Amino acid sequence: MAALTAWLVSQGQDGKATSQDGHALDGGLASQAEVGSDGLQIGKEYWLNLPQVTNLSGEPVTVLKARIVGGLPPGLKLIGYKVVSTKDTDGYGIGGLEVQSPGDDVTGLPERTDTFTVKSHKPADWYQTVRFKVTGPVTDDTSLCRFWYQQGAVKYRQDLQCVNQLRLAKK
Repeated sequence: MAALTAWLVSQGQDGKATSQDGHALDGGLASQAEVGSDGLQIGKEYWLNLPQVTNLSGEPVTVLKARIVGGLPPGLKLIGYKVVSTKDTDGYGIGGLEVQSPGDDVTGLPERTDTFTVKSHKPADWYQTVRFKVTGPVTDDTSLCRFWYQQGAVKYRQDLQCVNQLRLAKK
């Protein structure tokens, strides 16, 4: 009966799967702080990590995708998203990282997965990162990141704070 109820709840009026509001994920420090990167330069590309989530629930969670809500602020052009492993990047970092810089351990990595599973009560071994190009002055911040995930047959959507104050370098 519980499986039938979960299936019925996850169906919209047209019979297609819909996402319910979820509460299984926590964004840790990345969703508790306002992160600033004030050395951006017009014409250069950067990586920005979305929060590395922890599964607060007692069941595994499969993260289907994550995005910045509303997209990037004016002055930034989205190049794309990539899922990377903390094992390939020596952990998770906060803030903007210039593409092709000495510390750039993301660019050459293959995208090994589109989705990833997070064990119950554990942090994810994977995280989403966004690549963007600076096209002009930036005065707005990112504020929310949306995660779509699945537990069993039910799909969820959850927003986590991800404040990033991305600004050009002072001349």
